[in-house]
Amino acid sequence: MKLNFSLLLLLFLTIFSTKYFSQEYLAIDKQLEAIQVQNYSSIDQVHNEIVKPRYSEEQKVYAIAKFITNNIAYGPRAGTPLNCVNSGAGVCQDYAELFIALCKLSNIENNYVTGDGKTSSQDIGFFSSNHAWNVVRVNGRYQIYDLTWAAGTYDDQTHTFNRNFNLQYFNTKPEDFISDHFPNNLKWQLLDNPLSINEYINSPVFSQEFRNLSLKNGIVRSNNLEITFESDFDFDRCSLFKWKLNEYGSASGKDILLTKKGEEYTLNISEETPGAYKYKLTFWPSKKEETQIINDDNSNSISYTYSSSSSIEFKLITHNYIIPKPTSFDKKDPWGLIESYHYIFYKLDARFFNELNQSNKTNSIENLTNAISLHNSLKNWIGDYKNFYTNSRNGDISYEINNFTVILSYKPDGYEFKEIKRSLLTKGSFGYAVEELQKHFGLEITGYFDYRLEQKIKDFQTLNNLKTDGVVGNNTYKFMNL
Repeated sequence: MKLNFSLLLLLFLTIFSTKYFSQEYLAIDKQLEAIQVQNYSSIDQVHNEIVKPRYSEEQKVYAIAKFITNNIAYGPRAGTPLNCVNSGAGVCQDYAELFIALCKLSNIENNYVTGDGKTSSQDIGFFSSNHAWNVVRVNGRYQIYDLTWAAGTYDDQTHTFNRNFNLQYFNTKPEDFISDHFPNNLKWQLLDNPLSINEYINSPVFSQEFRNLSLKNGIVRSNNLEITFESDFDFDRCSLFKWKLNEYGSASGKDILLTKKGEEYTLNISEETPGAYKYKLTFWPSKKEETQIINDDNSNSISYTYSSSSSIEFKLITHNYIIPKPTSFDKKDPWGLIESYHYIFYKLDARFFNELNQSNKTNSIENLTNAISLHNSLKNWIGDYKNFYTNSRNGDISYEINNFTVILSYKPDGYEFKEIKRSLLTKGSFGYAVEELQKHFGLEITGYFDYRLEQKIKDFQTLNNLKTDGVVGNNTYKFMNL
């Protein structure tokens, strides 16, 4: 069966620079495809296969980056650039470190950048400095690359990697990149007017095709909402998909009226069922991809499919919504207790706490060490949480809630509360405990651990004969009476 695709390439070219489709770059792609990846003995050997003497600096960067996205799948931590190539897998740190190692052999400046990556509405309102990417100096100008996201997508449910090259994370415009990446070092935003951490974590998640989006906040507290935006794309349909905040899986979509005037689009949403939701608005282009099919009997047929879709994601909380107390839980299932302990410290609910802790009851949640600070960190909680826990070698489990760690120990009838610890804080951390530190030192309260707070911490550590590393751990907390 032969396929003839027509409109997809045209659509692609309207988004990205046409330089990557020039004969020179297509020739580089062809040369990269011809490389027989082997068990290399050195990174120099890898570099020599990728980079040719005739390549310009920009072509070298492209060739190195494209080799990585062609051959490295998201998987176990490789540890070294050479291991990454030979194993064909790695995490974001490995992608970034391999990119740096290969650029270094071409005498090209390549900077390792860490920060937060936002992939869906689930990430709105949260910040985690657990992603890495690169800023490369090419012909005197900085360019942003995220080779992990450019290589494809990883399914957390099936633990499988889908290689699907995404050019939008090659030399991305800074004003677009900031929508889903926030660097710990603000200078790597490469923006004249850097975005604040609060603007970033509370912003919606949306495709780069949208301009002048009226929706500025990713957490909407309203039953009714109008959204406007501009786009060069010709959309003719909009589908709304929604889930409860901590609900996952597939959802049925419903069509939303979409009106267009020139390049401006308008839609209105009305939520009739009280609750807290994750919303995903999917927009379908009017131009469809024409596929000519030559059937087995040599007859011809044509089908039309949408070549791509674009989306806007956010959370919506209806008026007067009250976070409900969890009605079901399994003390022997660590996953089943995450929501319960969020609720307990949000409401300071001693009765619910005692229901879960028959051998460890308390008259008042306030009596538990660090409970009040954890409660204060949840003052604006909307009921969502990270569905994640950590196993300890001694059998304990722990939940990270803002900058605190709730630790449970296993008892005969299931897990019970052990203690609340303050999490280790370093530059790039974000949350209520950082606000406490900023208040302690008389700094502007942003909740973001920046270089100014780091210097204050180092000064404090020096004054108290502590290790001067700018990291806030048990000893520093102790001397600060926190």
